[in-house]
Amino acid sequence: MMGKITVVGLGNYGLDELPFGIYRFLNKVDKVYVRTLTHPVVEDLEDIEWISFDEVYEKHDQFSEVYAEIVQTLKEKAMDDDIVYAVPGHPMVAESTTELLLQDKAIDIEVLGGKSFIDDLFQAVSFDPNNGFQMLDGTMMTSEAINIRNALIITQVYDQMIAGDVKVTLMEKYPDDHKVAIVTGARGQGSAVKWCPLYEMDHDFELSNLTSLFVPALSQEHYAGDFEYLTSIMDRLVADDECPFDKVQTHSSLKRYLLEEAYELFEAIDNDDIDHILEELGDILLQVVFHGAIGKKSMMFDTREIVQAISEKMIRRHPHIFGEGVEVNSIEELNQVWKNAKQSEGKEEKQIKQEKIFADLYLKLYDLVNNQKMTVQQALKVLVGEENETR
Repeated sequence: MMGKITVVGLGNYGLDELPFGIYRFLNKVDKVYVRTLTHPVVEDLEDIEWISFDEVYEKHDQFSEVYAEIVQTLKEKAMDDDIVYAVPGHPMVAESTTELLLQDKAIDIEVLGGKSFIDDLFQAVSFDPNNGFQMLDGTMMTSEAINIRNALIITQVYDQMIAGDVKVTLMEKYPDDHKVAIVTGARGQGSAVKWCPLYEMDHDFELSNLTSLFVPALSQEHYAGDFEYLTSIMDRLVADDECPFDKVQTHSSLKRYLLEEAYELFEAIDNDDIDHILEELGDILLQVVFHGAIGKKSMMFDTREIVQAISEKMIRRHPHIFGEGVEVNSIEELNQVWKNAKQSEGKEEKQIKQEKIFADLYLKLYDLVNNQKMTVQQALKVLVGEENETR
């Protein structure tokens, strides 16, 4: 029968900050497995045999692989006896190995919480958590997970390489000069809080396993790059007591504008004008968000449902990328995959697709006017003549 694994939190500082119950528990055991020896409590309790997993970090490129090996080793050791496993901070706060252990319901796990770093970090940067915050692991964070409206705590920023990766990820969402705080040992001896512009956060700062990064929320003037901010703008504009033009628009009244914006995007692309392309893509995106705001106002649908529908569709139509057991080696095979996906959606292949005929006419008209320098009237006569010839 497998023994019990007791997971102990060592807190973030020395013995003075360690809860007395945990101190007393540790003094009763002879051997403790510990994720890392780099911790003040480990240095202070010299009578314990500490068996660390520091060397595991050197064996793997991915932290997920490190944590998986640690957990597997702990399970193997617990096959013979009860064991104690110690981690920095609180076992249930930003500790992946605890999370993995608890996922296995066959293991008897007891968690003894040490003091978490969060309270002291809030005090160090003078932040009230009631204002809202988010916490992410710096070793695996993505820009998609970041909410710029809330303060952000990033853990595991313990060396320059991770700090550099975190900086690059944050700069996708925040201005380069956004002030951030590098917090090391928020309340212990040698504690330090250093504020700097985001672009400097990986420059010559001493980092350790007690280092976290605090990123204040962005103020509203910096929301412009956030998609949800755009949807909130349009929701306000179509409200009954707001913009006289926007509030009376309908799905039908907007149809013409989509064609106009598509034409302007064509021109920008043909002129290889990046700034103009950016502007016109924004105008086309506005049409999507505009329809979403109208749909939300009428309580039929909203922009979130538009995004959800197209996301699900893209995944469904690319099983060779997002699924398993589907291999595509040619365009012909890919076309068959798409055909199968459409059939599964209940869409029948039309013999004549009106949208393709419309697109062909539109592109021909655009070419005659813009590339062959005809007037619109001349181009229309050409199109009418071609149509008559096909009859």
